[in-house]
Amino acid sequence: MITDDRASTRQAAASGTEGTTGAASVEPDFATAAGIARDERTVVRRLSKVLRFNDFMTVMMVIATIFSAFATWRTAQVTNLLFAIAERPYIGVERVTVDSIDADFARVMVDCRNFGNVSANDGVARIDVIMDGKILSGTTAEADTQNFGIVSPTVPHRIFRFVPKALYEQVREGRSRMIVRVVFDYRGPDQRQFCYSELMSYDRRTTDFISTGGSNRCDGQVF
Repeated sequence: MITDDRASTRQAAASGTEGTTGAASVEPDFATAAGIARDERTVVRRLSKVLRFNDFMTVMMVIATIFSAFATWRTAQVTNLLFAIAERPYIGVERVTVDSIDADFARVMVDCRNFGNVSANDGVARIDVIMDGKILSGTTAEADTQNFGIVSPTVPHRIFRFVPKALYEQVREGRSRMIVRVVFDYRGPDQRQFCYSELMSYDRRTTDFISTGGSNRCDGQVF
């Protein structure tokens, strides 16, 4: 009997401990707890809704900040691109023409200019006169190369080439074809390299040169 009573006592104590632990593990809802007035419960519910709304707004602000950062980065990229396009030299040909003829030669004048807003550095030009697909005899690469150095905006840089009068007369009569090939290699203020190539073909009907191809590639190919 004594043993049974002790066992019962131990079971009762264990049951009481488990009941106490289970009750303690359940967190009471403050808004529905006993002893809280109805007005206080209403205030608590409203505060809970406000807190949830604040959490939602915080998430939305984080998302808005991310989109704003992306928009700022994109704007900076576009601004840099526009600046790189605008603030750079653009060397090209203003005009190619035969400006004078003497007893022996016809003089071909190539008017080169910088159409950009900033000066170009290390400007080098190569001007070839091509007759019927062949470079005019008697000229060399060194002789056809012109070192400009600094090319200021809008300042004319005239280059002259001399064609034998007999060949020029054949071009005027339509028996030969004359092309002037212009190739520029230069750098901007930030040392970026730029290139320009153009073919100018003589038109005997207008007695002037017209563009028949060009490129801004630096591999020497002209289209």
